[in-house]
Amino acid sequence: MPFTPNEIKNKEFTQVKTGYEPSEVKNYLEQLSSEIVRLKEDKNQLEKVIEDKETNIQSYKDVHQSVSDALIHAKQAGEETKAAANKEAEDTVAKAQSEADKIVNDAVEKARRLSFQTEDMKRQSKIFRSRFRMLVEAQLDLLKNEDWDYLLNYDLDSEQVTQENINHLNDKELTDEEKAMKAKAESENNS
Repeated sequence: MPFTPNEIKNKEFTQVKTGYEPSEVKNYLEQLSSEIVRLKEDKNQLEKVIEDKETNIQSYKDVHQSVSDALIHAKQAGEETKAAANKEAEDTVAKAQSEADKIVNDAVEKARRLSFQTEDMKRQSKIFRSRFRMLVEAQLDLLKNEDWDYLLNYDLDSEQVTQENINHLNDKELTDEEKAMKAKAESENNS
């Protein structure tokens, strides 16, 4: 059964003849009561300290758990971000590679077309040169021909040539009936 300091302090004993000195017992009981009060206060303070420490320990545990959870979440988020960045980088590299391949293929195709066009132009130039040479040589042969000398030295009666040209032009303008009449007249004149 626990004793309270007041119970100890106020405890009354039956008096007997050969007992202890009452003032000494009373004094001792007061000291004992004071010591129990002090011990209870110390106990309360220690219990409070223990409670505070347990509260602090629980807080530290909660903080530790929160930090651990945050670190785990941060690590997961970091890994997810890293994976997403790697995937995006791979996609970007693949897209860039595809674009580069397309550009290279287009450039190769253009180079092939230009090469073909260049070769075709060379071939056409050779053909043109050959034909042009043949034409020039033919013209030179015509110029070197003796017929030119003959034509340039031949003197025609210009009046006769002019009259023949006029008659020829007039003949073209005649109708068939007029031509027949002219032919008949010429044949009569010749007879």
